[in-house]
Amino acid sequence: MSYTFSNEIKYADSENLDAFGRLRTSNVTSLIELKHIHDKLPLLVDEIVSGSATSVYDKPNAQVIMSVTGSNGYVIRQTKSRAIYQPGKGQIVEGSFGNFALETDVIKRVGYFQGATAAPYNSGFDGFFLESNGASGSISFQIWHSGSQVLNSPSTSWSTTDYDVTGLDWTKTQLMVADFQWLGVGRLRFGMVVDGTTRIFETNTGANDLTTVYMQAPSQPIRYEIRSVGGTGSFNMICSQASLEGSINSLQKSVLIDNFTARTLTTAGTKYPILGYRINTSYGGTNITLSDIQTINVTNSAKGDYLVTIELNPVLSSTPAFNAIANSAVEYSLGTGAQTVTTDGYRLAGFLGSGASTQVDAFQFEDNVVRPGIGIGGTADQMWICITASNNSQDFRTAANISYFE
Repeated sequence: MSYTFSNEIKYADSENLDAFGRLRTSNVTSLIELKHIHDKLPLLVDEIVSGSATSVYDKPNAQVIMSVTGSNGYVIRQTKSRAIYQPGKGQIVEGSFGNFALETDVIKRVGYFQGATAAPYNSGFDGFFLESNGASGSISFQIWHSGSQVLNSPSTSWSTTDYDVTGLDWTKTQLMVADFQWLGVGRLRFGMVVDGTTRIFETNTGANDLTTVYMQAPSQPIRYEIRSVGGTGSFNMICSQASLEGSINSLQKSVLIDNFTARTLTTAGTKYPILGYRINTSYGGTNITLSDIQTINVTNSAKGDYLVTIELNPVLSSTPAFNAIANSAVEYSLGTGAQTVTTDGYRLAGFLGSGASTQVDAFQFEDNVVRPGIGIGGTADQMWICITASNNSQDFRTAANISYFE
């Protein structure tokens, strides 16, 4: 007697599967995370407040309350960093918020997107978001590709077999979830977390459907915004994150920046910018990390000890000139000893150097949430390596190895 066995295993398409249809068993790799426990996260989030709008930190409720009271006022809060996408792995974005109910002539958006870099920043959208539009009277999920709308799914069309969408109370706190496979043409799913369960309300697939990619860039910032087109309202930003579903591979690119010309630092105790770097804004979605620094005090006599600091956005005595590095997402600037630091930036790290030896220090900033990014208006953060010498007229050579994901 013979038997035929079927060893095929199937899983129903549900929130238990990631964007690529894999059973969710692996740990996610966090790319961006925002929680307003202590402040408004000024190192991580860029903010623009225009007109009669306000943005107020509400510490007891771990949120930022964004309000508009007149026509054309708006508040935009957007992460400086982009969540780097790696092909072949799903990405998941979650955002919690409050007071998303329709308010007359007020527009609210939360999602994973960016827009134009000039005021009023209300065009050229790329990415996806949930919108409460009090001018049209609709709550909808939308996907945009370089200023063109790919999908507009109003809540009246959302469907699921196990939940009645009309049960969503937009005056209460809510949690949005979206996961996607990009590869330019993959699928994107949108849903809300209800009673601890993710309810998928919309699925969009580009393959065998669209004639181009469904969004121009898979590496986007997290963004919340509220706008008035004549009305008064508010919108609360609570917590959000973007993660890669699986481990991130170390497929980084690297580039060397050197200030090999000996730079004379004239005055002891004065801080001098020696080597700066930033994202080339034409590359957009890029994360830069500093791997290591080498410094040499080459003064012929009376060498002194010195302090090296790595600082985000220090204020310099004059505007630095940045140069692009060919085939790279990095731009650099070299200090000559003529500029000084007039106001400290945020000091991420540093070390003490000896005048008697070469100093080499390694830094692993891959998982540091504070890193150079790009603001809403397209201005790139600057990271500077600065030196403060203990003696007058000290000469230094400096080099840095930079790694980046794009």
